[in-house]
Amino acid sequence: MSQVLAGLAVVMVALVVVAVTPEGRARHSTAPPARVAGRALGSMFQDDLHLIYSSTPVVTRTLDVLKGLGVNQIRATVVWKDIAPNASSSTAPARFNATDPAAYPAAGWAPYDRLDDLAQARGMTLNFNVTAPAPLWAVATGASSPHYADHWMPISAAFGRFVQALGRRYSGRYVPPGANALPRVSFWSIWNEPNQPGWLAPQWRTSAGGPAMESPVLYRSAVDAAFAALSSTGHGPSADTILVGDLAPEGCVAGQGSCQGGVYSRPEWPIAPLPFLRGLYCVGAGDQPLRGSAAVALGCPRSPNPPAFAAAHPGLFRATGFAHHPYSFLLAPNLPLHNPAFVPLSNLRALETSLDAIFRAYGVNRRLPIYLTEYGYETNPPNPFKGVSPQLQALFLNQAEYLAWKDPRVVTLNQFLLYDSPPNPAFPKGTQGYWSTFQTGLLYANGKPKPSLSAYRLPIYLPQPALGPDHRLFVWAMLRDAPPGSTQRAQIQWRPSSGNSYRTLQQVTVTDRSEVVTDTVRVPAAGQLRIQWSSPAGQLQDSRPATVTAR
Repeated sequence: MSQVLAGLAVVMVALVVVAVTPEGRARHSTAPPARVAGRALGSMFQDDLHLIYSSTPVVTRTLDVLKGLGVNQIRATVVWKDIAPNASSSTAPARFNATDPAAYPAAGWAPYDRLDDLAQARGMTLNFNVTAPAPLWAVATGASSPHYADHWMPISAAFGRFVQALGRRYSGRYVPPGANALPRVSFWSIWNEPNQPGWLAPQWRTSAGGPAMESPVLYRSAVDAAFAALSSTGHGPSADTILVGDLAPEGCVAGQGSCQGGVYSRPEWPIAPLPFLRGLYCVGAGDQPLRGSAAVALGCPRSPNPPAFAAAHPGLFRATGFAHHPYSFLLAPNLPLHNPAFVPLSNLRALETSLDAIFRAYGVNRRLPIYLTEYGYETNPPNPFKGVSPQLQALFLNQAEYLAWKDPRVVTLNQFLLYDSPPNPAFPKGTQGYWSTFQTGLLYANGKPKPSLSAYRLPIYLPQPALGPDHRLFVWAMLRDAPPGSTQRAQIQWRPSSGNSYRTLQQVTVTDRSEVVTDTVRVPAAGQLRIQWSSPAGQLQDSRPATVTAR
């Protein structure tokens, strides 16, 4: 999530008061699912500071905490610049074979080798998100600002060579000097938020016909190079999971709002996900292939030839799935953002529909699965300028889990950060700049848990929490750290609004690999429901209390 988007989210503070109220009272209530029982949803987590950039004891402890929460996938940002030699020079090293892992400094690989060993030893799948910043010798000169210099028009061939080195090193056969063979990495995603200028620039350029999107062109080339590199090193889509996209949920739409008057031609303006997607796949607003000057402006064939285009860009059409970051910022997960070109979790259907239409237009009979590879809610406290309350964070994360599970296209949902990011010391204390980092953790920076920690371990959500005449409610919950496919028993418990103690209303049994509880229970009156479960390790776990209201 870029700082640009984090700033844009502040404008929605006024909406929160109107649109967000306690559980079940947000607009657009969600009904129980029809056919998703038994479907497992991957539990992914990302916290680069504590998993890549910390000492081995910290990394080990963090992985153990995540394992205890039931996390089964780790997402890690593989920063090209951090591994490449001479990264701050505009000249690549002499006689440098960029496809050879041994040509890179061992210190650059070390944090990723360690994470590979430690995560996979715990049975956790490792997703490497390979992205900028890049070494200066692998980008174009002439950046509009030094801020964009290390990701300004990256050279796709150089990126492909770096990905080829990655593919070789993490093939399962590579043996670093003095060490054992590294575990194979079989889960990849190409670039991070390419529709955001903090990761790929320029986003726009000025053409003869006026301002034109540039980042979809750059990203298409990067996908081509990375997909070929992964395939050439034994990591093709038949063997590995390869994701494209990883888009941020907001951005600029030409001719709308602050983009009017040509301002959107500035390279620092992000691009909204749906226009970016169409530019990436060379289609127009109707999801049909572009032609003529409109096509040329996006680096696309002037005369459409759908089979030839699909064959020329296999990464776009043969990728395992499409990745997305469906943040809602300050709004409940089921509420829409103000622009239909944005794709929060509530508008995921628009992304899926457009992808399907694009693939049909190119004669490709596929419906790409969706991987939600970054998500979370900032809290206030600690950030005094933006964020939801810690209690509301817990509710929203559980609601998002339910909505993601309910969508049969969604494969995994990633929680971004275990610990809150420390404030930015470059700014004075008490300023917005000081709090410009991310407070989306389940723990405060000092390790104190938020309510969302237990809510993540044992999610619960009531799609329709108002009691009807029969007093029956649908309950959704997940025993996240239960062994997949094991038989587990949990209790649905209730306490009245004026009471202090819970009593068991119903016992539920889960036997399928999802470890998801879906049941209907009769509730005596308004109050609070929770799930209580004893883990195989003998740990008694309580979910957060979910509010039940009178109709």
